[in-house]
This record gives sequence, C-alpha cells and structure tokens, in this order.
Amino acid sequence: MDAAEPELVLANRQFLWGLVARGFAEEPDEVFADILAGEHAQKEVSLLKDEFSDGLAALYARMVACFAEEGGLARVRAQYVQVFVGPGVLEASPWETMHLTGSRVLFQRGVLGVRDAYRQAGFLPERYRAVSDDAIGLECDFMAKLAVRAALASSVDDDEALRERLLQAREFLDEHLLRWIDSLAEAIAVHYGADVFYAELARFTSLWCQRDRRVLDVLLEG
Repeated sequence: MDAAEPELVLANRQFLWGLVARGFAEEPDEVFADILAGEHAQKEVSLLKDEFSDGLAALYARMVACFAEEGGLARVRAQYVQVFVGPGVLEASPWETMHLTGSRVLFQRGVLGVRDAYRQAGFLPERYRAVSDDAIGLECDFMAKLAVRAALASSVDDDEALRERLLQAREFLDEHLLRWIDSLAEAIAVHYGADVFYAELARFTSLWCQRDRRVLDVLLEG
C-alpha cells in the first residue's frame, strides 16, 4: 500500500460495513434503495481490485436489480418481514447461536461471547434486553462501528487505537461472523429462494467478510 491507500481502505470498510448493517437491521425504505443504486455505493463496491472484486460486483448488481423492478421496494420489504420478522417460524434463523448449535432457543449461553466482544470494545446494543446480541443485524452493526472508530483513529494519527480496533474486528470475524454467515445465506436461499434480495445480501456479506478478513491482515501488517 502507498501512503494514501490505507486511508482509502479504511473509508471503504466504513461505508460498506454500514451499508451491510443497514440492509439487515430493518426494513428497506426509499433512502436505502437510492443509496444502494447510487453511483457512490457502486464505486465503493468496485474500488479495491482483488480476487473478490468480480464476485462482489456481480452480487451487488443483483441486489440493486431487486429494487429496480416494478414494485421492487414493496417486494423487498415483504421479504424482510417474511425472513426476519414473521409471523411464524423463521426458517433461516438470523441468530448466530442457532446456526452453531442447531437449537432454536434464543439468548443461549453462546450469546455471552458476542456480548463480551461488544463490551470489550466499549459498545452495547441499544435494544440488548429485547434483541439477542447475536442477531445478524447487530453483529454487522458492531463491525460497522469498529470500522468508523478505526477510520477516526487513523484520521488523528492514533496508531494504538487504530490497531486495537482492527484487531477487534479481525477477532470478531474469526470467532463469530465467518463461522455462520455461509449457513445463513444457504438457509435463506433454501427456504425463501436463491434470488430473493436477502439471499443475495447474505452471499454478498459472506464474500465481503472474507475480503475484509484479508484486508485486516494487510492493514495490521502495514
């Protein structure tokens, strides 16, 4: 990396983790759809050329296409409710421990590891008493917050804080998201359809996690 490149990488991580987190956290609205289809977002997806670029760009194009069809926003909003809210059984559990244990019980002991990671980094989800900490939206939001703090630390030349945030992000990917995001993507595709927006988003997130893990190694070695 040259002198300017790390700043570009940190800004890219901040934007894309924020976008992924927003995608899982709540129903889409017109603002989200516009950001997704916007030129800036598409540039961010294709900004860093590596072995993941083509796959990410292709998945992203399919995500945008879900909104571009007539009635797309309403359709994706309905998909969000079906996949993540209910009523009825959520066939593709949006909680980490259910994928790792096979048990469909919320607030299992394994959730404590996720909560500890949040606390050690100085974060606690606003709705932690009502929403299990291992929900996909909360885990991606945590990564987004770490990316914001890393970029901020870099902007003020706080190398110690920057390294701490990057290490926290790498550890969380290894111990949590990378262990179950593929399972979530497969479950959504199997139970709700491979071409629904949230199947595409989960596959995009899986590839993004792999790419970010590689990027974190480069940043920490730099």
